[in-house]
Order: sequence, then C-alpha cells, then structure tokens
Amino acid sequence: MSDGVQYTQGRPAEAADAPHMARQQRTRATPAKPAPAELRRAVEEATSIAGTLRALGMEPYNSKLRTQFHRWVAEDGLDISHFLGQAHQRGGPGTTPPRRAQDILVRHNGTRRTRTHLLRRALLEVGVSEECTECGTGPEWLGKPMTLEVDHINGNWSDDRRENLRLLCPNCHAITSTWCRGGSRRRAFAEDQ
Repeated sequence: MSDGVQYTQGRPAEAADAPHMARQQRTRATPAKPAPAELRRAVEEATSIAGTLRALGMEPYNSKLRTQFHRWVAEDGLDISHFLGQAHQRGGPGTTPPRRAQDILVRHNGTRRTRTHLLRRALLEVGVSEECTECGTGPEWLGKPMTLEVDHINGNWSDDRRENLRLLCPNCHAITSTWCRGGSRRRAFAEDQ
C-alpha cells in the first residue's frame, strides 16, 4: 500500500491496538495464608472447604487455592472431619419445593411425560394403598422390596388424572393392553394366531 500507513491484515496497524484487545496478564499468585486464629475460626464455623474459603473472603472454586487450603489445614493441625463434602444438602430441605399431588394428577398437553416417581408419590399422598390393584400384592415379593408400577388405564401417558392411574405389580402390568405401548401389537399378534 502506498499511502505510508502500515497495515495489519487489511487494517491500519493502530486499529489493532484497541483497548478491548489488550492481553490480560494472568496472575499466578496464591493469596497469603490467613492468620492461624482466623483460619481456625473459619474452619470451625464452616461445613465445607468452599464455605471456609468464602468465610476467608477467597474464591471457593479455585483448584489451586483448594489445594493450598489442605496444606494450611495440615500445617496448623486443624480438624476438618466435620465437613460434609458433597453431602452438604443431605438431611436438609431441597432447593426446589416438592410439587403437590393436585398439581401432578392432571391431564396435560403431552409434551413431557410426568416422572414415575412423582406419579407414585402423588398417588400415595391422595390415599391410594400401596398394593397391586389387580392381585393385591404389596410392595414386597418373596421377602424383597418390589416397586409397584404406575399404569395409565386408558393408555394415554399425558392423562395423569387420579381416576386414570393405578398401581400394578410387574406381573399384572405386563399382561395389560397398555403395557409398554404394546397393546396394538399384542392385539395384532393375537388376531394372526
């Protein structure tokens, strides 16, 4: 180019020096170890490594810092056996409230199937006894636990109304016309015989 301006891939060179394109230097410095008393207090009050690091004003998702935390704990001889690890929610309330039975046992538009464990829980909440509707078998078979299956009586899995649902043992469910979407196939097979 003959205009006297230096170009970088078709643009003037000064355009490449835009502030938003400046390289950011990564800092590799690990925060200094907190005072032993401060670390001890944070460890005693927290139930997890992340909680301790937050109490110390540090980033809990920095893997280098978490490694450093273990060194600090070992150096100071602190006990972290009370930390719950990934069980920090165990025994506590879930993050989302459970859906109520009257919100589950409805006819819906059919875009998503309602999970079986929700249907089973909702049926038990509204007073359905935990036994097979056909043969009366309970939730135990030969001394071992058995899961009763939720059956849609009319075969339409988007119709979750109470009057369309029943609990069946696997044996009784397997011989229904609506089991595993096989009603039409079994009828066609029976007609061929």
